[in-house]
Amino acid sequence: MRTWAGKPCRATAVALVLALLPIMSGPAQAADVAYNRKSQHLTATPNSGMPIALVSREITLADGTYGWWNFPTSAPCQTYTGRILPGTYTWTDQLWPGIPSAGTYRHHSYLTEENGGWSYHIQCDFQLSATGSYTWGSGLDPHF
Repeated sequence: MRTWAGKPCRATAVALVLALLPIMSGPAQAADVAYNRKSQHLTATPNSGMPIALVSREITLADGTYGWWNFPTSAPCQTYTGRILPGTYTWTDQLWPGIPSAGTYRHHSYLTEENGGWSYHIQCDFQLSATGSYTWGSGLDPHF
C-alpha cells in the first residue's frame, strides 16, 4: 500500500468518498407543500351582511395521496388525507362571514378539475378571538 505523508492513501480515499456521498447523492426530496392563501383584515365579529372573500389559482397535481387542510385556525375542521386524481385544477378558497351565524366564518376550499369536471371539497367553521390581519386559505401536502 502506498502512503502519502506517511499515511495510507486507500484509507484516506475511502474516507473522502464516504464523506462526500451524502453531498453527491443529495437528500431524498418530497414534493413541496402548496398553499392557496390570502392576507386581509378580518373582524372578530363577522356578520352575513359583509362581503364574501375569495382567493383562487390554477394548480397541476400528480396522482397521489395528499393532506389538505384549512387555516388560520386549528378549530375542529374538516380535512382530507387521501388520493387526488391527476389533472389541472382550479383551487378556490371562499370565506363567508356570519355563516352559519353571526360571529362565525365559514371557510370552503374546492379543487375542481378543469377537464374532467370532478371536484373535492373541505369546509371549516371558526371564530376569531381578535380583530386583525390574518392569512387564511388552505394547504396541500403531497405524501410522496
